[in-house]
Amino acid sequence: MSSKVPLDLMPINEEGPSLIRGSYPDSFGIPATDFKQPTITTESIPENFDANDPVQKFAGIGLEITSAVIGNVISHPCIVIRRQCQVNRKATKYHLSPFTLIPVLMRLHSRQGVSCLWKGCSGIFILRGCSTVLETFLAEATPFPREVSSSSSLKQLSQHLLLKLISFGILTPFYCASLVETVQSDIASEKPGVLDCLKEGVCRLLKIGTPRSTRLLPMWQLVGPTALFGLSTYVFSSLIQSVLHWFRNLKLYNTQKKTLFEYQSSQSSTANYLEDLSIQYFSSFIASILMYPAETMLHRLYLQGTRTIIDDLDSGTSVLPVISTYEGFVDCFHTIVNEEGASGLYKGFGALLLEYAMQALLLKAAQMAFREMESLFKTAKKPISEATETTQIMS
Repeated sequence: MSSKVPLDLMPINEEGPSLIRGSYPDSFGIPATDFKQPTITTESIPENFDANDPVQKFAGIGLEITSAVIGNVISHPCIVIRRQCQVNRKATKYHLSPFTLIPVLMRLHSRQGVSCLWKGCSGIFILRGCSTVLETFLAEATPFPREVSSSSSLKQLSQHLLLKLISFGILTPFYCASLVETVQSDIASEKPGVLDCLKEGVCRLLKIGTPRSTRLLPMWQLVGPTALFGLSTYVFSSLIQSVLHWFRNLKLYNTQKKTLFEYQSSQSSTANYLEDLSIQYFSSFIASILMYPAETMLHRLYLQGTRTIIDDLDSGTSVLPVISTYEGFVDCFHTIVNEEGASGLYKGFGALLLEYAMQALLLKAAQMAFREMESLFKTAKKPISEATETTQIMS
């Protein structure tokens, strides 16, 4: 008899790092931010969602828009800034707080325009699509399940994690290409095409194309750390999300003194979904914090030897080349700690805080807007119902 998974390992949505993440798990958001950011899925929508109800119909549309705005409009500029901070070993300003980033962002905007904050966006979208297609193919070609639940056996859970591990490993060269597109300066580099992420990934894998430095690490040295990083981010985010759901349901059951189904059915489906979405983003946030040092090291290894020129976020008005001589993951860790201090592993952390703070504000605003919309619809609907009842009685 196979053992059962004690907690529901919630699958990370396929769009929007984290692995997570993010939805990775955001998600390199991968590597971490290239992993999934939380977005709407069929499983996320409560069972009491009624598509015929005009309130819930408009709420559903609003939720899709909210999720898209959070995953794309808000997250990507913060990802760009964070990655540029992470790979700059010469930076004297670590930007551990969001407040130090504001003047730099203003100078970047005035010098390069607003488009500099959305560079590499197309590559990340393509990478997310490739991840979804690859995982679907692996699930069809192997007995490995693409999703698991609390009823899955330990064997199925192991196979699911192995599928994720293989997927992250295969996509490693494309993560490298996506990172270059995201951090390279617009004023010192040609803007990449829509499909350049795929082309550069293949060139990186086959060692062809534009000449690169001898410091460029071979792909076999990056596959292992990338796969382990992606899997760890996915597992952390999923477990945190499952634990939060378990505590929430336990609290509701104890405080309401009735079954969870009865309580959830009595709640607005919009409120239920927004609460679930908040849990997903909070799980992605905690996983991103835990894996931030590993993400910093991995990004530096990806960029080493690529002759990439980035914006200098110490001033926001100049550019500089990325030059490093790391021999591997362990050497990268020791070098960063010795030269930049332990806080060097958290360069750009303020951008992560800014990203999730803006997401939290948007979720709160959406919650207030949907509640107001529901109350307006219910107020307008009540007189109509009373008039109908009066007509029926008179007839």
